[in-house]
Amino acid sequence: MKCTLFPLIALASVVSIAVPLSANAQHDPVNLLWAQYGLANNTLKLTAHTDLDPMDPVDAIASLELKSGDTWKTVASAEVEPLTAMAAFRIENWDSDTSHVYRVVCGSTLIEGIIRAEPIDKRTLKLMAVSCVNDNRFPYGKAVQQMIEQDPDILFFAGDQLYQTNAGGETIQAHDEKDVLPALANYLPKWRKFGLIFRDLLKDRPSIILTDDHDVYVADLWGVGGKRMKTKCEEGFNPSAPYNFGNAPERTRMLIYREGGGYLHPKWTNAVERMQMGHLPDAVAPGPWGSGIRAYFTSLDYAGVSFALLEDRKFKSPPTDVLSEPIDDPHNNKPNTTLEVIMDPAFDTSSLDQPGLNLLGEAQEKFVRRWVEDVEQKGRLAAVLHQSPLVNVGNYKPYYGDMDSNGWPQTPRDNALRAISPSQAVMISGDLHYATILKQGIDNWGDGPWTYSLPAFGSGQGRIWEPEEPPQGGAIPGMNGTGNYHDRFGNKLTLIAKADGIVGYGMVLFDKEAREIILDIHPMDPDTRDPIDIEVPGWPKRIKID
Repeated sequence: MKCTLFPLIALASVVSIAVPLSANAQHDPVNLLWAQYGLANNTLKLTAHTDLDPMDPVDAIASLELKSGDTWKTVASAEVEPLTAMAAFRIENWDSDTSHVYRVVCGSTLIEGIIRAEPIDKRTLKLMAVSCVNDNRFPYGKAVQQMIEQDPDILFFAGDQLYQTNAGGETIQAHDEKDVLPALANYLPKWRKFGLIFRDLLKDRPSIILTDDHDVYVADLWGVGGKRMKTKCEEGFNPSAPYNFGNAPERTRMLIYREGGGYLHPKWTNAVERMQMGHLPDAVAPGPWGSGIRAYFTSLDYAGVSFALLEDRKFKSPPTDVLSEPIDDPHNNKPNTTLEVIMDPAFDTSSLDQPGLNLLGEAQEKFVRRWVEDVEQKGRLAAVLHQSPLVNVGNYKPYYGDMDSNGWPQTPRDNALRAISPSQAVMISGDLHYATILKQGIDNWGDGPWTYSLPAFGSGQGRIWEPEEPPQGGAIPGMNGTGNYHDRFGNKLTLIAKADGIVGYGMVLFDKEAREIILDIHPMDPDTRDPIDIEVPGWPKRIKID
């Protein structure tokens, strides 16, 4: 099967595209679409993304050039990779004290941008944070224009940069080796929608991108240390389990044993994660892990702020480790067809906190402890950038418990928060489509890190925080749902703000002189996704760091 790629002529009407080197240049087999880069430890990593078709690849070379006066000097060349359709550049001993005008050239097309000097002397570092991007309002022109005008220093995309429904909705999943190329050709148009939305932001400032479940074609994800998913056709799969099928015909044709955890084919998964995260700092423990999946968790010191980049999903245990049948909702006659959502308000969720379960995994927990020691020694402001909050703050109904949330498993959740807490880092994540600010609780309310769950940029808001029990102190007058609570898994949290019905994106300001971290939100119209100027109670939130 061949995937239909975006023709450059059609894209020209909605986004700025890579420009030809000359007006008379011929249309080449491979054309540049956008570039994204990262800076860490005086190393530049830049990836340039093209319209190459992995089902019909051609040889192509891209060059990275820097401007010196009125001339351009080629500093590196790289092949356009057949699997990822991108060219990857790595420059050691990069001069991070100076801004550099660059361009990437491939055939007759080029992309020009700026590798910014690291703003080490700037008092306040501005991090723009985005989550949950679909293509329903592509290309989100007014929102992106506002983002460019706000001029962030660094970008964070927290996951779900794409959804299976993007670019027409057809999905080809890589179960076997023979599926890898068709599945990549199917994936690329969805990924390219993301790049073409944010290309004018990405080309001129460093970015941090982390994948979440939809980015790897899974509705929810328990990575089980990089394990391969089982399918209906594999030995040991139980097709009679009621929670496996539901009513969707496509699931009965080739059902992935989702609640048992794991990833699609490792060659496909690694290619997808390289597309999105190939410009990140070098991984601490890349692996491969499990069935051959690589890991990307790492750290970044940028402009006097320390960041830990975590993978909440890759090592997490699956629901099948603790449950063998779904927990039904006694208020609903319809059977529960998913194992992960606890629907009975009387069910004792403490029984799901069993020995041997993982969240971050041993290697990642060790990395976190080393990172925290470094933050404490240097006395820096810090942030943990990750996929989903370590608490079940967003529910489909007040009494539901969602095992896809990182409020489960409880003991590994507590261990992760204990490790992070001494850094006084704020934790920033997406996933929920629901903006909240809360203080995590471990042994007592408020003894854990601050957490900012971002609003959805493109998706709708399907979750709520409407606790049935009154708060146990800490409520803010006039703000319903605030105060001290237990989530459905018994975890403590102190909610400070929630943004019901609000979509948009976040901004996090690190004021190094005042030692404050400010959490802000920028709402968008839920229908048009254009920016709107409204006040959201609880934002901005100013956090003083000792």
